[in-house]
Amino acid sequence: MSDIILLAVNDSPAAFHAAEVAVTVARRLCVRLRAVSVVSQVELPSLDSSRELTRQGELSAKAALRHVTALGTAVGVDVVTVLRFGNVAAEILDEALTCEADLILMARVGRPGHVLQHLGSTTQHVLEFATVPVLVVPARHPRWRVG
Repeated sequence: MSDIILLAVNDSPAAFHAAEVAVTVARRLCVRLRAVSVVSQVELPSLDSSRELTRQGELSAKAALRHVTALGTAVGVDVVTVLRFGNVAAEILDEALTCEADLILMARVGRPGHVLQHLGSTTQHVLEFATVPVLVVPARHPRWRVG
């Protein structure tokens, strides 16, 4: 057992909430936290457009990783960050194998039109092919008040 939680993160509010959960779990269990952000490389008709989209994705991914590092630092959790490029689900799964993660933690981000409307295709793929447990954290929603 390597005592590593792998957090898959992007720059979405749902992923930031999952990051808060990951930092809390890592702190309480006294395990290491590794955060991975994957830049999806998109092929567009214009090479310049593809490069610009990849550059923007890289900036967003780096910002998300800095955010996770700051969350961890605030509560004494060391965070190792990894930036990858390629197919998001495949890179998350490969990183989990590479670092010998005991758990993958990621946000639940639904996309309209998917088979399971509350799970995006990346989450579905990771759930299907992961060799370790996967904790899917729902997005934070305002609490309903009764009465």
